[in-house]
This record gives sequence, C-alpha cells and structure tokens, in this order.
Amino acid sequence: MGILLATIRILGLILFLFIIYTLYLMSPTSLSNEKTLFVIPLDQKQDEIIDRLISEKFIRSRAAFNFILGIIKFPGNIEPGSYMLSRRLFLWQTANLFLNHPYQKWIILVPGLRKEQVAEKIAKKFSWDEAKTKDFLSNSREGYLFPDTYLLNVDYTGKEFAQRLISNFNEKFDSQLQKDLLAQDIRNDTAIKIASLIERESGGDSDKALIAGIIWNRLNTNMKLQIDAATQYIIGTPKDWWPNVRPSDHKIDSPYNTYIYKGLPPAPIANPGLASIKAAVYPQDSDCIFYLHDHNKQIHCSVTYEGHLENIDKFLK
Repeated sequence: MGILLATIRILGLILFLFIIYTLYLMSPTSLSNEKTLFVIPLDQKQDEIIDRLISEKFIRSRAAFNFILGIIKFPGNIEPGSYMLSRRLFLWQTANLFLNHPYQKWIILVPGLRKEQVAEKIAKKFSWDEAKTKDFLSNSREGYLFPDTYLLNVDYTGKEFAQRLISNFNEKFDSQLQKDLLAQDIRNDTAIKIASLIERESGGDSDKALIAGIIWNRLNTNMKLQIDAATQYIIGTPKDWWPNVRPSDHKIDSPYNTYIYKGLPPAPIANPGLASIKAAVYPQDSDCIFYLHDHNKQIHCSVTYEGHLENIDKFLK
C-alpha cells in the first residue's frame, strides 16, 4: 500500500511539473507589449521561420508551437508575408495570428497582364469582394500597374492597391528613361503603348528590342501595325483574356484594331515589364518590317512580305 501511494505521489508530481512546464511554454516570453513587424520571405521554409521565432524570443518550443498550429488549422502551414507580433502574446495567440491574421501578403504580378487580370489575381490573394475589385479597377490605368513582387497590406483599399502599383511604375520608369525619350521627341505614353505591344508579342527578353524596332519601322512608314495581341485585347473575356485570334476577328471595328486603323492603339493593351519598356526606349535598328516566332519561340524577321511568306513556309509549316 505504501509503495502504491508513493508511486501515485510521484506520478502526481510528474503530472504537476508537466502542467507547469506546458503552461510555461504557452505563456508570453515577455511582459512588454512592443509590436514588431516580422517579415517572412517568399522562399523561407517553415522550420526556418520557427527557428527565427525561437531565436528572437517570440516562442519557446518548436514542438508546442507546431502542435498548436495543427490544432488551429491543420496542417498548420505559415504563409510567407509579414505579421505584427508581440512577445506578450500567449503561444496560441501567436499561432492564430500567423494562420489567420497576416499584416501583409506577398503577391507576384508577372509582365503582360491586363488590368482585369491584375485585379483577379489580387482579389483572389486578398479575398476581395466585388466592391473592392471595382474600386481597384476604377483607380487603375492600363499599362501603369507595374509587374513586380509586392508585399502589400491586407487592409489596403482597392484604390490604395492601385496607387501602390502605379507608384512603383513611376519609380521604375525613371528620369533617365524619360530623358532619353525626350531626346527622341517621343512621349512617355507612346513608349508605354509600344512597350505593352512588345510585352504581348515577344517570345522572351532577347527579341524585345528587335520587335520594338520593327514597330517603329512600321509607324515611320505609315504602315498598319497589324499586331495580333491588340486584336486579342479586343476579344478577351474573363473566360480567356488572351484567346486565339481568328481571321474574322481582324475585321472588328475597334480603335484597338491595328489591322483596320493605322498608328498605335488609343491606350496600352497590357502592363509591360521593365525589359519591354527599355526596348521601346532603345529599339534595335534593323530594316525588318515583318516577323514571326517559330514553335520554339525563336524570332525570324524579314524586310519584305515575300521574305515573310518564306519564313512562314520554313518555320511554321
């Protein structure tokens, strides 16, 4: 009987110590309520995130933190972004904050999207309603929503999102680029229209300057641009913003139809990246008027229409 009682006491003591230790692991690491912005890069792994949390004294235990994460939202994966942390939070509060209350989220916007596509991607990432999406679109300007990797506040309004992207465009489209355009007597808006065409027409960065030169050659000879990407812009819908173009589509009466109207479209058709903008400012000099891309996205240009037909026969059939 005495041995049994002693065993119970020991087990009770172990249980008591375990509870005390668990409460210690769950408790705040500091009484200070100072807020810290904790930024998680896109490529940082969860183990590395937790290592940082321990080393910066936001949590005490990897195992306890992983357990609480899994209880709140299985499998408890932390999304890269930024979080407003305090060392005064209990462990479950810190875990809940990481799983449900980011301060900022990352979003990658690739070049060549039209503004509706940009709105769709941001709306999905930030769980927008229709009103917020409309707010973004009404304050957006096609061609000036700079494609980049952004870390953006989750509580931004649609207008604030648009302003952030446009502000980034203004930073990237710097004074040197504008000065070099002015030296060529070319308006900034003209360059962005051309850059948007280049972005949608190019097979990669290597051929952008050549396409820019060809577009300028057509403009300077008063030739219709006849660019399929501009027709795609006309016929694009939410189901497919860049559909395949049929010959009949080139007959649609639209100011964006470069098969009907000479000159550039009235506005950009997409949001170009910096490489396309630079190509529009610094085009490659050539005598080419026509071009095509083969099945490997390699460009082939020609001075004459006859040469273009030969390239079609050689590279596309």
